[in-house]
Amino acid sequence: MTYVCSDIHGCYDKYAALLAGLRFGPGDTLYVLGDVIDRGPQGVRVLLDMMNRPNVIPILGNHELTAAVCLPWLLKEVTQESIAGLDETRVGALGDWLLNGGEPTLQELGRLRQEERRAILDYILEMDLYAQVEAGGQSYLLVHAGLDRFSPDRDLEDYALEDFLFAGPESNALYRGRDFLVYGHTPTRLLFRQAGEAPQDRIFRRGQQIGIDCGCIFDGRLGALCLETGEEFYV
Repeated sequence: MTYVCSDIHGCYDKYAALLAGLRFGPGDTLYVLGDVIDRGPQGVRVLLDMMNRPNVIPILGNHELTAAVCLPWLLKEVTQESIAGLDETRVGALGDWLLNGGEPTLQELGRLRQEERRAILDYILEMDLYAQVEAGGQSYLLVHAGLDRFSPDRDLEDYALEDFLFAGPESNALYRGRDFLVYGHTPTRLLFRQAGEAPQDRIFRRGQQIGIDCGCIFDGRLGALCLETGEEFYV
């Protein structure tokens, strides 16, 4: 079976419980739609587990992007020369990461060997921006946040990085592509509220859009969707 989840945000226990509940095995595939790290305490542990599972496929999230910006120079040996090289842009990027929940991730990385840290950086740098999947007779476009500035006349290669990583639910509601658009990033309780319904920590469906960030790190749930059957799973 093919499953999709998103925005684990360091909640390793929920991630492990989800895999157990799915009875996830070598014949299955799980797409994780970004924001594995930050805010929660064990995002790096989740990444390390994912790295050892060839049938778990990561999609880049905005938190992984921030890590990819900061880690290349954070992983260098700390010397007077390297400290002097920390310009305002790098200091600002690090400050933004910390304000956006990066401290637990940096603390975890600090407990790893240098080769493990570099392996994690390489893993992040190899993440795709999207995946197109056929399952259960349907076509799905899997992205982190949505597809901003959507036009049915634009090829996916014509969208910018930020269009995949920072889209808002208002633009997602305009999606009328050939595929079902599956995304995370915006907790579904907000999507339900914007739709005029009571907030709920469950998968949100409207037309051809499917929101799956069920607020795992915000005292909500980690949700997963089976693409073949449409069945929903929660921890």
